[in-house]
Amino acid sequence: MTRHESLQSEESAVGLRFLYRPGARDNAPLVVLVHGRAGNRSVMWTFERGIPEDCHVVAFEGFLADPIGGWSWWDMTLPGSKRDAIVLAAGRLTKAIESFIKLYSLRPERLLGMGFSQGSVLLSAVALRGFVEFDGIAVLAGFVFQPETPLKLSKVPSVFIAHGTEDQTIPVSQARDGVEALKKLGVPVQYVEEDVGHKIGIQGTRALKAWISSVIEAASAE
Repeated sequence: MTRHESLQSEESAVGLRFLYRPGARDNAPLVVLVHGRAGNRSVMWTFERGIPEDCHVVAFEGFLADPIGGWSWWDMTLPGSKRDAIVLAAGRLTKAIESFIKLYSLRPERLLGMGFSQGSVLLSAVALRGFVEFDGIAVLAGFVFQPETPLKLSKVPSVFIAHGTEDQTIPVSQARDGVEALKKLGVPVQYVEEDVGHKIGIQGTRALKAWISSVIEAASAE
């Protein structure tokens, strides 16, 4: 399907560069794609085949040029905690999502997010701090940004987590810790673990597609 590259005027309104695949109608579900470190607005489209064709899909691009190439959401080379930088980036992404929806006059019946690696951390920060009310978020080869205070969400999102046991970039233990933390907070979690590295394997990809369908179909059942 045809994808629209953001114009300079649109980027000024939204605050980030993006790549957009229009949906079938203004109230069709919207899926937000968030890339990882040193990525760009094109890399997450490998997951497009798991998203129904009638959905709106937008992939945002990080605002920070990374020294190893591409774009990132915060500087991984700085020492110490990245927590403040993550919260700052969460604010930028929140504004972009809200402004994008307003720019295109969308009324999505379902709002889903899919983040990979660094992008999944950012996406979970946006969702679990209540900045944006997601119906579901997918944490792919990443980890959950855990709130410092108890959740006070008007809408608790469904969470899908997929991770590889051979991941040398983000240890699988961090994904497992996130699963347990979310369960204690009463957040519904589906977890898929398989013997792959820093990527999503066949099992995870299939489960992700089924999870997306289940979150979207829940809208028609309400």
